[in-house]
Formats: sequence, structure tokens, C-alpha cells
Amino acid sequence: MRALFLNSGTAWEGGVRVFAAAARALAERGHDTWLAAPAGSEAAAQAVQRGVQVLALAAGRGAWSDARRIRRNLPPEFVDAVFVHGDREQVAATIAARRSGRGGVVRRIAAGEKATSTWRARRAEQLLPVRYLYTSESPPTGHAAPSGALSPMRAEMGVTIPAMPEDRDVHDQAGEASSAPVLVCIATRDSLRRATNVVRAAAMLAQRHAHLRLRIIGSVAADEELKLLAAALGIAKRVDWVGHPRDMTEALRGAAAGWVIADGDDAALGVLDLMAHGVAVLAERTSVASRYVSHGIQGTLMATLDPPLMAAETAILLSDRERREAMGAAGRARVEREFDESDMVAAFELALRATRERSRVRSGARA
Repeated sequence: MRALFLNSGTAWEGGVRVFAAAARALAERGHDTWLAAPAGSEAAAQAVQRGVQVLALAAGRGAWSDARRIRRNLPPEFVDAVFVHGDREQVAATIAARRSGRGGVVRRIAAGEKATSTWRARRAEQLLPVRYLYTSESPPTGHAAPSGALSPMRAEMGVTIPAMPEDRDVHDQAGEASSAPVLVCIATRDSLRRATNVVRAAAMLAQRHAHLRLRIIGSVAADEELKLLAAALGIAKRVDWVGHPRDMTEALRGAAAGWVIADGDDAALGVLDLMAHGVAVLAERTSVASRYVSHGIQGTLMATLDPPLMAAETAILLSDRERREAMGAAGRARVEREFDESDMVAAFELALRATRERSRVRSGARA
């Protein structure tokens, strides 16, 4: 089967990360997959680094331009399904599929989002019914999919579960012995204001932990304003600006606890990555974080991100190694049980197969 994952955004954010993971895994299962992304974008570059076949789109163009580029660069028989997120992608996929005479559209609803029915989406659905792929319940309780959609399906979020290093306890003990705890902050540029609270909290903790280190993971690591704040607070030399690591296991090595400052898919991926690596989670109590983290079990969820309170909660974890380890173990166990990436990929594969069968029925009816 053939699948295209269409992404018009330039940033390497949660939604395109999910698409890239699914495209790579489906390719490993023997399917032909492409990720369409703007040429020269961070999203395209990061996907290529991860072994995903990328179809370059003209940056800054609209849905019609995307549709033309897709048709020109894909096999003449097109693909069985185009996976999309937003209105622009849905319109482009619908145009391309209609002109190719085959293929269908699957619109994924990201973590914490609801399906919306804008006039552009309704117009596209009149031309070609869309199948909604929900991240959690399908559809969420009390929420119906837009009219004209096919039966919804579900693809729960999942991440790769790494092998737990045998020397994890040794690293942890060595860190405590040298009074050099490592904190991680996973954040996006869109969450800059909240990310500054983590830096402020780290500065407060640094007064008690002389060798505290903070690792900033995610797009916010490139923000100059946050770097200036760290310098103004006197902790610039204690911060590692990691950005988008190819190896999350290495980025989280030795971490005592991790803050997740993000929304939607980015929040879900951040939380699950920490849990999969056995790291206690610290996050704001949002619907997404609460979906994966039970307060006091896999981590700590806070009602507000107030730096003094954040510093106090983090200090409690830093002082209680046994509690940290229990939270980390509980998080890893839950990911292994409920949020393995292979289950997410299997759901994408099922949606791909269902869309192909629907496309064949439609083509047969026209014939």
C-alpha cells in the first residue's frame, strides 16, 4: 500500500513528528510512504535525518500548489491514502485525490483537539468524504464528527520504548554523590512564556544545588530571549541547549526529572518520552498531561506554573530518589502497557487499508 503524509508547516512540531514516525514505521513494514513538507524547512530536514522519504513542497504556496506538486511527484497511480491535519492539507489532498481518480483522505485529530467543521473542510468533504483519525476516544465523549465524514477510527499516541540501560542506577547514584542533579525541560517555542518559569525555577534551585544542570529540549532551545534570561539569572553555564535530538535516550541520560511545557501533540510526546525512559514527569495539569500522567504516580501535575511552587515541587523530587524511581518505573510500565509506538503504527496501517478499500469501491462505482 502507498501512503502520503501531508504537512504544510515548516516547524518540527508534534503533528509532523507523529507523521514522520508513522511514515518510517510503515515503510519498514513494506509500504511505500512519503512525507510532504515545505522545501528547506526544519520539518523536511529533521524527517530526512530520521530516514523518511520526503516530497518537497514549494514554501509559502497554497492548497492548489500543494496538490499540483503532489500529483507531479508521486507515482501515476497516486497513493491509497493521504494523511492530513489541517484545512489546507485536507483541501490539497482532496484536489489531488479527485484529479488522480483514486485515494482517500484521513484527517488526524491531534492530542487535546476536537474535529472542527469549517467552510473549507465542509467544501472538501462534499467532493470527497474524509475519515477522522482520533488520538484518544473516537470521537471523544459528547462530540460528534462533522457531517459527511466516514466512520471515525482511533490511533492512540505512542512512542518508541528504549532498552533501559543497566547502569541507570549507577548514573543516578553518581549524580547524587556529586550533588549534580540533571533536570530536563521539554518545551516548544510557542510555550516560551511558560518555559521561562522553568528557567526561573531552576535558578532558585541552583541556590541549593551548586552543580545543578538544566537541559532544554525542543524548539524553544533556539530562542535567544530564553538564553538571555538564563544569563541574567546567572545560570547560563548550567544550561545545555539541546534542541531536537535524534537520540532521545542520550538526551535524557541521567535525568532526575523532566518538565514538559507544551500543548497538544508536543505535550503528549514530551510526557510519553519521559515516561518511556523512566523519568519522573513534572507538568501543568492540562487535559493532555492528565491523559497520560496520574498525579503522584508517574509524576507531579500542577494547577499553575508559578516558579517558586515549581522549584519547591522539583526540590521534593530531587531530595527523594526512591520516589523518583518509583514514578519513573510506573511511567515506563504504563507506556509499555498502553502507549507503545507499534500500536499507533498498527492503527495508521488499519486506517490506510480501510481508506484503500473505500477508494476501490468508489472507483468501481464510477466505472
